Amino acid sequence: MTIVVHMRVSGLQRLTRLANRLREAADGGLQRDLTAALVQESPAALAATRSAWAGVEVTSSRGGGSSSGLRGRVAAATSVRPAARGVHFEVNPDGVDPAYGRTLSWGLDGLGRWRHPVFGNRHAWETQVGQEVFFKTLRGREPQWRAGLERACERTARRIEG
Repeated sequence: MTIVVHMRVSGLQRLTRLANRLREAADGGLQRDLTAALVQESPAALAATRSAWAGVEVTSSRGGGSSSGLRGRVAAATSVRPAARGVHFEVNPDGVDPAYGRTLSWGLDGLGRWRHPVFGNRHAWETQVGQEVFFKTLRGREPQWRAGLERACERTARRIEG
C-alpha cells in the first residue's frame, strides 16, 4: 500500500534558510552546547554522589562492627568525565579493591550482596548489603540537568532564528 502526500509550500526561501540554519546547528553546535550544559552541572552531581556514598546504610548478617573504609574508598573511586554525548559517571573498581572492587561497589549500591570472612576467620562469614545510592542520586539531579539542557536549546533556537 502506498500513501501519497501532496504539500504546497509557501515562502520557500525562508524555509530553505531555516533548513540551512538547522543543519548548521546539527553539525556540532547544538551537540557541543548540550554536552557543555551537562558538564557544567557535573561537579555538583559528583559531589552529591560522593556524599551519598559516605552515608550508605549497610546491613550485616552478624550485626554491627568496625568499618573497613569501604564507603570512603567507593566515594573516592567515583568519577565523572565528558563523553561524546554527555557525561559518564563511573566507579573505578580498582580504586575500591583490586580483587573485589566491582562486587563491593555493586553490593554497596544495593545491587547485590557480598560475603567475607570476619577479620580473616574462614569459619565465621558475614553477608552484607548496601542501599541504592548511585543511580538514585544521579536521577535526583535530573531537574538541574534538564534546566541546563533547556537553556542550551534556547540559545541554539535564538541563533537559528537569527
